[in-house]
Amino acid sequence: MKNRITALLAAIAVGGSLLLVSGGVVAAASPSTRPAASGVCAAERTAARSTPTTESLRALGDCEINRRFVTLNALSAKIAASKVLTSSDASALSAIVSPTRSGLTSLKATIDAETDLTALKADIAKIAPDYRVYLVVVPQVNLVNGADMVIAAQAKFATVNTNLSARIAAAKAAGKNTTAAQAALDSMNASVAAAVALATPLPGKLLLLTPAQYNGGTAGPVIQSARTDLGKARDDIKAAIASAKACRDALKALH
Repeated sequence: MKNRITALLAAIAVGGSLLLVSGGVVAAASPSTRPAASGVCAAERTAARSTPTTESLRALGDCEINRRFVTLNALSAKIAASKVLTSSDASALSAIVSPTRSGLTSLKATIDAETDLTALKADIAKIAPDYRVYLVVVPQVNLVNGADMVIAAQAKFATVNTNLSARIAAAKAAGKNTTAAQAALDSMNASVAAAVALATPLPGKLLLLTPAQYNGGTAGPVIQSARTDLGKARDDIKAAIASAKACRDALKALH
């Protein structure tokens, strides 16, 4: 899914407060962390297949590892720049990215020093399954960041709820019919609660995943389920903003 919350939610002024929900929310990696296109190492791959020498295989292995380094560096930057990741989740993600980079660095040194063709092929074959940068690490960073974004948004909506509740109370005290406004506010709060309930368990599930679990078939379904849940949470957040706007409009109509 390529949807991100920045593409879905606009800033809305409610009772003098600005609700701005920002950051990525669902599965798709941002352009900086999206798996590199197969064309990146296409020339090296073609050469290794047509003329499988130690030189051509080493060039392929180095290219595949180097493009993963680019992705891992982007992930580290994303973790550092995130305004929504909790400190514990940021630390846990860094503890995944850094060893992955270290492991690939060690593997690259082995590949660069290897002179036996058969052993070199075996070393190169470890790059994807032993580290799963694109199928496990990238989703872990993006999905945990998205889950924490949803959870962090709860505080912003709480501020909106406080302001709208005060306006409803004032309108009601003035003898105005606030039924529609209250119903919209209740709907907003219910949508926010639903989104947070979906997002809250995800970091705990995602941070435990390993390449070995992906290879064994257990990690993939967890990642896909997280994508689905964050998609639902995104829709709930979208509905919450629509309800907040409806409440604001209902209050304006009372004047």
